[in-house]
Amino acid sequence: MGKLTGKKKADFLKRMAKGRKAAAKKVAPKRKAAPKKKAPAKKSTNKATPRKKPMAAKKRFPRARKTGKGIASSLKTGVIGEIIKGVGAGSLITVVMNRVAPNSGLTPIASTGAAFLTGGLVGGAANLILSGGLSQMGGIFGGASAPVSEVSV
Repeated sequence: MGKLTGKKKADFLKRMAKGRKAAAKKVAPKRKAAPKKKAPAKKSTNKATPRKKPMAAKKRFPRARKTGKGIASSLKTGVIGEIIKGVGAGSLITVVMNRVAPNSGLTPIASTGAAFLTGGLVGGAANLILSGGLSQMGGIFGGASAPVSEVSV
């Protein structure tokens, strides 16, 4: 679009002025002011208002801490939790393997593997120690499997 000159320019400026006047006539609706809160009545005593003590000057009383942790939640976390998970998984696999394939040579390997998977290194090591150590593994290391004495109830 080129430059406006002459009559076109004059018409354009008139339209602009007309628009400005129309915009000036329009007034935005007024908002209602929020009701003012009344100030509380002051007491007519001549006493000085007591000053609040700073935090350092206040006496601090030790409070008994209420922690939502019981003994059960402390056994689920940390090293103890990993040991419990590993030994539990190893024992569970041992029971299942003795039901499915009694006197199987894979039972100690499967239980130790399950312990390592659930309890990590700590859980696997704990299960291995509790189940009789490396001699329990039997055929893997070339030795004979130690006889397992089973007590029935």
